[in-house]
Amino acid sequence: MANQHFFKPLLPGFYSHLKIPVAFFSKHIEGRNEHKNTAKLRSDTSEITWKVKIEDGLRLTDGWKEFALAHDLRVGDIVIFRQEKDMAFHVTLFGPSCCEIQYGACLDDKNKLVKIQSKKEVKKNNKREAESCTLDPSSYVVNVTPSSLRYDMLYIPKIFARANGLETRSGEIVLMNEKGTSWTLNLKQKSSCGTMYITRGWRRFCRVNGHRAGSFFTFKLIQRGGTLVLRKSPSSTESEDSSEGDEIEPLSTESKSFKKTSSMWKASSSPFQNLFVTLTLKPYEVEKSTLYLPVQFTRRHSINEETRMTLLDKNGVKWSTDLRSEKRSDKIRLVGGWKEFFKANCVEMGESIIVKLIWDGDTSCVLKFCSKV
Repeated sequence: MANQHFFKPLLPGFYSHLKIPVAFFSKHIEGRNEHKNTAKLRSDTSEITWKVKIEDGLRLTDGWKEFALAHDLRVGDIVIFRQEKDMAFHVTLFGPSCCEIQYGACLDDKNKLVKIQSKKEVKKNNKREAESCTLDPSSYVVNVTPSSLRYDMLYIPKIFARANGLETRSGEIVLMNEKGTSWTLNLKQKSSCGTMYITRGWRRFCRVNGHRAGSFFTFKLIQRGGTLVLRKSPSSTESEDSSEGDEIEPLSTESKSFKKTSSMWKASSSPFQNLFVTLTLKPYEVEKSTLYLPVQFTRRHSINEETRMTLLDKNGVKWSTDLRSEKRSDKIRLVGGWKEFFKANCVEMGESIIVKLIWDGDTSCVLKFCSKV
């Protein structure tokens, strides 16, 4: 039997059931599998075969939700079913960008998969992950993904774990925000692939600190001995005098101040922190040819009009730009090159990108493209 296919875009409410197209049912199922009330689904992401109940010969019901949750399927994704034998289907999964969804290297203890980006994005993110640890191995950039919030689990980059000798660590780990408030969570390791992850409180840490899916920030390892401590660096897009931290409550029943280890506070002010900043292509800025850098970012890194800056796009091409300061404010704007830089990185109007600051001497620096937001 030749392999037959059908595809389904996922619409709101798809968790309850998924309906096989009538035309496919009539041509390839009806009259051949009356005794079959269970479909078998498999994908390339794992060796598990999901058994899903079929009602009326058309609807995938019991078991379908578990398959969808395990693969972190969402509204807008596209699933392609290839009929292999009788009611056995191989399922291929595509995101809204029409690129095949790629997943993490292994399943967690509940057979849930961690969705990541398309193959090109995976290579880009792996490269960015390595670069983020090159200058300061004790820091790495956290990407708050929908699946990490859903499963209350944050994976730790292997390159970061190796660089800091954490491959065999487990037990408790302390997360601190930029104001010093701390939370105690669990640090675990998957026996199947060695991947380390933080759990039991990650979702709430993000909620009380205002981090939603899609946001980025930097964690720095400030204590290795005893209980590991990761401290969040102040975001370059957040106000430094924000009072948001006043409402934060610790996750653990006992808050730890770490006041006695003053060396940690010194480490947390490392010049390698806060190297990432978000830039947005706005219509009025394009019209006026004025692109401003966030004031907190320029102040923190002492960037002024005397600084020589270059923009480095995703293809490794450099774009020269000049810096100008406003007479009545501390704002620094880019003059020339930045429009071409955005265009080279395929940035559309209204889109945002993350760039990384790399110093080349005392007065020269590069803003390197990392990714779109």
